[in-house]
Amino acid sequence: CPSHRWYEVALAPPMAADALGRPAFSVEDLCAELTWPEPAVHVGLVETAGGVRSPLAGDGDCLAYCRALRPDVVVLVADAGLGTINAVRLTLGALEPLSVPVVVVLNRFDGSVDVHARNREWLRGDGLRVVVTPGDEGLLARIVRG
Repeated sequence: CPSHRWYEVALAPPMAADALGRPAFSVEDLCAELTWPEPAVHVGLVETAGGVRSPLAGDGDCLAYCRALRPDVVVLVADAGLGTINAVRLTLGALEPLSVPVVVVLNRFDGSVDVHARNREWLRGDGLRVVVTPGDEGLLARIVRG
């Protein structure tokens, strides 16, 4: 509806299904829908939205989906501004049981903004692999390719 702002109408997938009167779907259903091209790709990308603990299916969140997919690496995209360190640390705690490497991408990064630069350095000080966009897209591709 044009009178609503995006954040007033955006719903997690299982909420949207319910609002539309559609049947619930499961993490297993999502995995069954995922197909990779032939011949096999070297890098496949599966994107979730809303955060690692956001509902993605009737029976699970983005973390449950990641657990089912068993990724080789997780790319954690975070805002570069205030609150980033907390959000990244909480998300890393949730991802810890996956035991996979995580690369943090600070999105919409502007090195001239003091908090952006300080967040990057603080997270690197935590021992994290941190890249920024715009700017580090090539490095990110090399990291993900392995």
